[in-house]
Amino acid sequence: MPKPLPLITPDNAPFWQGCRNGQLLLQCCTDCGAWRYPPAPVCPRCASAHGAWAPVSRRGRIHSFVIYHRAFHPAYAEEVPYAMALVELDEGVRLLLRIVDCPLEALAIELSGEVRFTQVTAEVSLPVFVPAV
Repeated sequence: MPKPLPLITPDNAPFWQGCRNGQLLLQCCTDCGAWRYPPAPVCPRCASAHGAWAPVSRRGRIHSFVIYHRAFHPAYAEEVPYAMALVELDEGVRLLLRIVDCPLEALAIELSGEVRFTQVTAEVSLPVFVPAV
C-alpha cells in the first residue's frame, strides 16, 4: 500500500519545491519580519498581506514528541515503532516532522538537530528531523 503524499496547492507549492531542492523555505512577512507556517495569505502578527518565501536555518529542537506503536495509516504498519516531533526551528516556527536516524530511547525534549529531506517520489521530498545525539 502506498504512503499518503502531501497535497501540493498553489499556496504551499514554494514550500514543497524548496524541499525537493534541499531547502527549507518558509513565508516571511515583508512588513514585520514574522515567519509563518503553515502558509497563509496574511501575517498572523500584523495582518499584512505582504510576504515572501525565504530559506531558514533548518536548525531546531524538539518541543514535544510521540512514539507510535500502532501505525496511524496501514502503509506505516511495517515501520512501528517510529517517532514524530513538534520541532521548533531557531526562527521560532514549529513543524511536525518524523524523527529519523536516532534511537527512540535517545529522544528528549529540547534535543537539538537539523531538518533534512527524504525523497519519496520524483516530485516530493519530505522534511524530516535528525537529532544530534
